[in-house]
Amino acid sequence: MSAQGAAVNSPRRRLRGAERRRRVEEAAVVAFANRGYDATSLGEVAAAAGVTRTVMYDHFPTKRALFLHVIETQHRLMVSEIARGITSEGGPRERVRATLASYLRFTREHPSARRLLLDPIPSGDAELDQVVRGFVDDRAEVISRLLADDLAGAGVDLRSTSLPVIVAVVSGAADGLAQWWALHPETPFDDVVDGAARLLWNGLPRAGDP
Repeated sequence: MSAQGAAVNSPRRRLRGAERRRRVEEAAVVAFANRGYDATSLGEVAAAAGVTRTVMYDHFPTKRALFLHVIETQHRLMVSEIARGITSEGGPRERVRATLASYLRFTREHPSARRLLLDPIPSGDAELDQVVRGFVDDRAEVISRLLADDLAGAGVDLRSTSLPVIVAVVSGAADGLAQWWALHPETPFDDVVDGAARLLWNGLPRAGDP
């Protein structure tokens, strides 16, 4: 039998359930990030994942369920990278750089997740849009808890409005930097991280000053 005939007659490898689910999730992140919730169809996601719609329905019965799952999953991945930097070894200055590095590396390695979380296309569904905004608030809350000790050491009154204001400024600056870097990918990683870390470090230690 020829090699071509053997290839035709050989059984196709059957994907395991976990592999099929992973493919669906990855395809969904890209589709929702590029086209938004409203314009994305489950058939499009299934085709991109290389599975049938029936198989996809076994894992996610509705587009809404799929969207909520992938956006929560990507949010948790992003938060875990931020936490990895904030809780890393070293002094506050080293942790500032480590946090920025972890966050920017995540946004570079997961560009669709970055768009989905930081620059989402309005879904046309007020409830879903509120869920997306809730993840932004949740991320700020996690950062607030992780930064609390360092900010208190810098003289910030954690009971005042200073804490959420500082976190909003830092988070917004980091998000803006990630979006800028996506438009200027030729800028070396270390240059981006070092420049931003110097700016934050020179400001954060005196954040409690009047």
